[in-house]
Amino acid sequence: MASKLHILITAGPTRERIDEVRDWGNIFTGRTGLELALAFLDMGDVTLLTSNPDHADQYDGYYGKAGMLGVEMFRSYNDLHGLLNERMTAADAPVDVVAMTAAVSDYTPAGVFRILEKSEIKSQKPDGPGREVWVVENVSAPKVKSEFDEIAIRGTKTPKLIDLFRAQWKFAGLLIKFKLEVAIGEEQLIEVAAKSRLASGADLMVANTLAMARGEGVPAGGYLIDQNAAVRVERKEMARRIVGWCGERLQDAKHKT
Repeated sequence: MASKLHILITAGPTRERIDEVRDWGNIFTGRTGLELALAFLDMGDVTLLTSNPDHADQYDGYYGKAGMLGVEMFRSYNDLHGLLNERMTAADAPVDVVAMTAAVSDYTPAGVFRILEKSEIKSQKPDGPGREVWVVENVSAPKVKSEFDEIAIRGTKTPKLIDLFRAQWKFAGLLIKFKLEVAIGEEQLIEVAAKSRLASGADLMVANTLAMARGEGVPAGGYLIDQNAAVRVERKEMARRIVGWCGERLQDAKHKT
């Protein structure tokens, strides 16, 4: 580990083009990633990869107690993948901590289709789910026309960027994964998130539900989940607690060497 820590954080949503004038994305803004980047300036230099232009306008070159914040912009999944690959393979700037807070699209558009016919196929079981068969026409274009009554957008699955750190980039530092679920309880969230942490080789999982993120009916916040425990943390304390967790692990590693 270098004498000065280098922390890499991603923030904000990816947006994927449907045609040359339309895209799809998600509701998130990257606030969590920015808060975490600013908190990590107490430990070293931080690179923030973000899709929120306000982050670059206000914080690129910002100094903290122990380092400087550099901001780089992405828009799409491919943009973010390219920036991460560049950073993780750069021999002259090794990374010690990665926090993947970015809300990365699970699917990318792969065609727009006009729906011509729909027919229902009933389940053979009385209470089983039914299916529909669609007859479609590919109407993909630089600007999909607005004359169709119904269209469908085909999405193809994108590889999980978080899974590339250990498998492809052989990253050996601290890896922090973020996970959001919808319409499940907190007990189930912990179970799902703990398995997801192990699947990606992450050291720490930060998990919440949409209700927890919004503070709807429950205190705003989430869980910090590592190999030892799952701890409920308030939203306002989240960045500080994550940085503290990393500081303890890095200090332990330093003592062992």
